[in-house]
Amino acid sequence: MILNVIVLLVAIAAFVYAFMVQRRVADLTQRLSRASNNVYQLSSQVEELSQQLDTQGKEMRFELRQATGQIVIAPATTIAEVQNNHPHADEILASFHMGGCQSCAVSPDETIAAACSRLNVNQTALLAALRNGTAPEPLHVGNIELQ
Repeated sequence: MILNVIVLLVAIAAFVYAFMVQRRVADLTQRLSRASNNVYQLSSQVEELSQQLDTQGKEMRFELRQATGQIVIAPATTIAEVQNNHPHADEILASFHMGGCQSCAVSPDETIAAACSRLNVNQTALLAALRNGTAPEPLHVGNIELQ
């Protein structure tokens, strides 16, 4: 009889201990999940900041090279030269409908003058946008967007 009571007490103690361990494991699992989420968020923020820093560095290098005359954007400049040196070349060219689709494709070896002539693009406006580093804002008349 005493042996049964001892076995019962040991079983109850083991059950209570197992319950406490299970709660502790659940708590640690929850904490680990929160920590993992925090690491993921921080990693995303670091990646975003790294991309911003890279973009700003490219912009600064372009502005410095342009200011010192190392880069000259002129009608005789090729599309490849612009794309290799200008941090926003693709966006600016796309805003003038140059590149991006078959009907407005440009060759990397083509000069700005030749591409503008072939695609009927305002060369002066394109050169100004490339030199300023910003694409022009589209004009809107009603619901229609004009370039």
